[in-house]
Amino acid sequence: MVDKGIGDYFISDSEDEALEDDELLTAPVVVQVAAPVPQRAPQPVVVAPQVVAPQVVAPQTFAPQTVVPQVASVTPAVPEPTPVPQPATAVTQASREERLTQALDELMHDDPDIQAAALVSLDGFTMASALPQGMQADRVGAMSAAILGLGERAATELGRGHLSQVFIEGENGYVLLIAAGSRAVLTALADPESKLGLVLYDMKTAAERIGAILG
Repeated sequence: MVDKGIGDYFISDSEDEALEDDELLTAPVVVQVAAPVPQRAPQPVVVAPQVVAPQVVAPQTFAPQTVVPQVASVTPAVPEPTPVPQPATAVTQASREERLTQALDELMHDDPDIQAAALVSLDGFTMASALPQGMQADRVGAMSAAILGLGERAATELGRGHLSQVFIEGENGYVLLIAAGSRAVLTALADPESKLGLVLYDMKTAAERIGAILG
């Protein structure tokens, strides 16, 4: 309570409290503001330049070509020798004689039972022969012609037709004559122990070959 009196002023506690409230209202309010945090500037990105190694190209070397000049060689013409003309009959007879002799040699080689062989014409001349040493070809030819003539006459007179072969048996062997074509006869001397069937077969084969050579 405040007692009012003359000349005296009294302040109660309520005024003090009101004064304190005013001071509180008028007192400055201090607000702490946080200082801004400085931001870091962005660092630039450094890109390293790419280094490209230069390509080294090796120079191409060309071997020099040597051109050899071609020189045309001229061969002097050599005159050919003039052939010496020879009779055509002589060359033909020599070649035919060799072929006939070869046929007789092959006959004796294929059949060892044949001891000698000769090719005789109808006139008694020897065309080719393969005779052992010491046997004369002229005598063989003459006797073959005589035997052939006698046998031909006997075959004709007896009505046996054309003579194909003559067979003579002796103490030391055989004498066989077979016609070789139409103009010759093949004469062979065989061993006494020979197989006549094989001998005659080989002689006929050789006679056919000889007839083809003579034509």
